[in-house]
Amino acid sequence: MSEELTLREAIPSDAAKLISFLKKASQQSDFIVFEDLKDLTIESEEESLDAIYQSKLNELMVAVFDEDIIGYCRIEAKDSEQAELGIVIDKDFWNNGIASYLIEDTLDWVGSSPLKKIFLEVYKNNSVAIHIYQKYDFTTELTKDKTLIMSKMV
Repeated sequence: MSEELTLREAIPSDAAKLISFLKKASQQSDFIVFEDLKDLTIESEEESLDAIYQSKLNELMVAVFDEDIIGYCRIEAKDSEQAELGIVIDKDFWNNGIASYLIEDTLDWVGSSPLKKIFLEVYKNNSVAIHIYQKYDFTTELTKDKTLIMSKMV
């Protein structure tokens, strides 16, 4: 068994491992809430991953370590020019640069898409995440009670 980090596009056969990762991540952090996990099936996740993989406006990059998904970065189109970015890293792998690697690969993908603007929502008290987003030129567009809306033109 080799201990190697791989970044790649998610594919339908990742469904079971992605569900497992999401369940674990939702228990690790106050910042992450995945509400409908109990109703998620492998079959429905396979269909969703296939649709994302085939899309020109949506993307899901995964970080795989030792055959397990330990993080992902998602681009979800809101219209033909704007998309929301979401990123989750297994807490056991925080502070290893994985978020930066995923964001870089995802932004490379966005650069060849028709998308013009990427935005995200982050908790104000998540200073580590805010710092990472600022490193990639995301700026605060809107301040809410508990969160910031940050965006970047691409």
